Amino acid sequence: MRFVRAGLYLVQAIVVGVVITLTGMPATGEVTARLGGTDVAIATVHAGWATVVLLAFGALVDAAVARVEPLATRARLVTWIGWSQLSGVAVFLIAQLNSITELTTLVALYALTAGAVMLLALDGALVAPRLELPAPPRDGRAPGDAADAPATTRGIRGLRRPAALAAVIGIVPWGLIAFAQIGAGLVGGDPIGLATRIVTLVVLALSIAVWFRGWFRPADADAPGILPLIATTALAWGVVLAAG
Repeated sequence: MRFVRAGLYLVQAIVVGVVITLTGMPATGEVTARLGGTDVAIATVHAGWATVVLLAFGALVDAAVARVEPLATRARLVTWIGWSQLSGVAVFLIAQLNSITELTTLVALYALTAGAVMLLALDGALVAPRLELPAPPRDGRAPGDAADAPATTRGIRGLRRPAALAAVIGIVPWGLIAFAQIGAGLVGGDPIGLATRIVTLVVLALSIAVWFRGWFRPADADAPGILPLIATTALAWGVVLAAG
């Protein structure tokens, strides 16, 4: 299944690249920095080609995980590292499409998103080994005696889990993007197009779905499942529609 997903990533990377080339899709925006009290453009971003790179990276991650899948701990870590980078860059690009251009803001949004996802990796590392540990011995019996069955879930629970902190941190970038969308509509018209609004909501919804899967399946080496592929696909084609 991992190799199939890797193939889907790679095929889409090729198709999106061909579409961008044939349509002559322009750069989508600039990255600015405030230097000496003046906003200065320091780089130009082409969101279309950026999504091609993301799709290729997604293929690489799934292919890599397929090679280490029997090693659940390592596969889980690589999976979450992959999603941290995919989601972090996706938020960076979506923020740009929503007229956020300042470098320090964009980098902060990327870092918050990627860091929140890595907390899900930490959550799996802390919670998964503690699932189904034997209950503490009672009345002098050794752990594992029949009287101690069934096993109990021990360890970090509820809001003390790193995944809870991941939710608190991970929602911040989306709040800033929403603020930018609303502000754009209130100040001098609405430069945010419909395609951008749709792709923003779709990727947000899929990111929330990944968090829920990570919360309820901390021991699963493939907790995000096919959702990162769907999110990256939606972003790629959303960018093509919004800026093409």
